[in-house]
Amino acid sequence: MSLRKLQKQADGAWLCPVCGHQMKVVEGGAVALVNGKLDMENYKPRYECETCGVFYREVMSTGYYDVFPLEKAPKEEPETKKEVKAAPPITRTHDTRTVSVPVPLPKESDGSRRCPKCHRPFRFVDGGPVRIVDGKVDMENTKPKYECDSCGVFYREIMTSGYYLAYPQTDEDKVDAKPVEQKQKPKKIIKTGDIPPTLLKRDKNNQAKCPRCGEMMDYMEGGAVRLVDGVPDMDNIYDRFICSECSSVYRRIAGTDYYQWSEK
Repeated sequence: MSLRKLQKQADGAWLCPVCGHQMKVVEGGAVALVNGKLDMENYKPRYECETCGVFYREVMSTGYYDVFPLEKAPKEEPETKKEVKAAPPITRTHDTRTVSVPVPLPKESDGSRRCPKCHRPFRFVDGGPVRIVDGKVDMENTKPKYECDSCGVFYREIMTSGYYLAYPQTDEDKVDAKPVEQKQKPKKIIKTGDIPPTLLKRDKNNQAKCPRCGEMMDYMEGGAVRLVDGVPDMDNIYDRFICSECSSVYRRIAGTDYYQWSEK
């Protein structure tokens, strides 16, 4: 359903844009859990139309309002007809696919977090922009998620409490999902001033290991002198290795098999 604008009347009343009846204004409350999900928008006032069975609530601060079905409270039964029902037994389980309980997710020494059920490292997914899902504003999409592809769930923080709730993964969450490998240590890159002339030999793939970062470089043969903007270009007359990882270039020292790091 598309978003609508609501107009406040001169007498302070709000009229339903569909049926024209006066709507009931209900002030916002605290953030609430609805159907196992956080209702971050509950702090905003809503405008209820009992005739249409819907209520309107503003989308962010745009002046446009989204519409939601109005859930009617069940009628109170007479005291004599009430039946006392036993509460269902609580099932204690760590399977967050069936019971979602807020849990802390402490960081490991390397900064990663692990699934409290299977203890595998999470796949971290950063938050995105606010979006419309099934006609409703998804404010929670701005928060990062911790995906566990093994258990088929993801965890997202409740406000800024340090506690996380588990939700079942959707098809969107499983796209290109791969098990998380142990976080690698950052590679040590040597300062360019500490790189001496180095003996480099290309392998069968025309590559050699970069002395600066350790990744594989591509070999390029030298060529003839070229004119660039009318000026002779002498840079590429010698063989060279190019590292795309740390943007280093190593040029052959004339008459030797040694290569020197170059600025370009």
